[in-house]
Amino acid sequence: MKLTPATDVHLNEGDLVAIRANFGPTFTTLAESDERLMAVTADLGSSVGLAKFGEAYPDRYLNCGVAEQDMIGISAGLALAGFVPYAITFGSFLGRAMDHVRQSIGHNRLKVNVVGSHGGISNGKDGPSAHAIEDVAMFRAMPPFAVVVVADANQLVPALKASVDHPDPVYLRLYREPTPVFYGESPDFEIGKANVLREGTDLTLVACGPHVGYCLRWLEVWGQDASIELIDCHTVKPIDEETIARSAAKTGRVVTVEDHYINGGLGSAVAEVLAERQPTPMRRVGLRGYATSGPYYELLDYVGLGEEGVRSAMDDLLS
Repeated sequence: MKLTPATDVHLNEGDLVAIRANFGPTFTTLAESDERLMAVTADLGSSVGLAKFGEAYPDRYLNCGVAEQDMIGISAGLALAGFVPYAITFGSFLGRAMDHVRQSIGHNRLKVNVVGSHGGISNGKDGPSAHAIEDVAMFRAMPPFAVVVVADANQLVPALKASVDHPDPVYLRLYREPTPVFYGESPDFEIGKANVLREGTDLTLVACGPHVGYCLRWLEVWGQDASIELIDCHTVKPIDEETIARSAAKTGRVVTVEDHYINGGLGSAVAEVLAERQPTPMRRVGLRGYATSGPYYELLDYVGLGEEGVRSAMDDLLS
């Protein structure tokens, strides 16, 4: 069974909004009624729209400069003092601070939420050194952390609120480039609970981040050829084992899609669930190595994360 290319499905400019652009306004609104919230950034607050927050609450906005380790250490101290700090920088730069994340936040199980913006290859033109393709794997391996990969700008609102209320630290991944908005203004969101956006019987497609929106668009055409179940697995950890295992048992085929290195992220997490609970043939779509410099949407095709790459993996199982 072959899937028809979605040649008549296009992403309209009016449907594209950068997830990171919604962070600052949402955080500022939450901070109005929660004095515990503080923003600590490594000189990148403007990239996630925190300028107005800094103006409104100068005592709760700290810019550490280009010093990610200091950002984590300061955030840990604020957590010990009863605040709920958000440590904010590019996801690609968090590797510099992971020892501090482990020692200061992880071992002490402190309530510090870490925000990695410009996730995956969405920082395309700045090149591989600025691409965050290992961040999910790093935080997924850190015992106390939940890992949330936001799918669109509207989902960020309840995801950010949930990260405040979650008892353990949360890693929240954002994107630089405008990506499809497909959720309504008040989507349901629960950390650890995946959303089944489309039910099917032939194959389960598990995605996270903006690829949930891309797959929805592509399935407008693909769905005519096969019955595809689409799961938004926004929480990579703790992963929703029940939903994934139940869907795999029904369809008998699973494909995962993520803007991340093929090992350690969503595909690895789903493979672990299937190995332990519901052995099922599967394929993983993700980066197989570092990318190159270029426009984001062109890079998606270049690294196999565009429509053709996803469709090829699905065809491999459906045939």
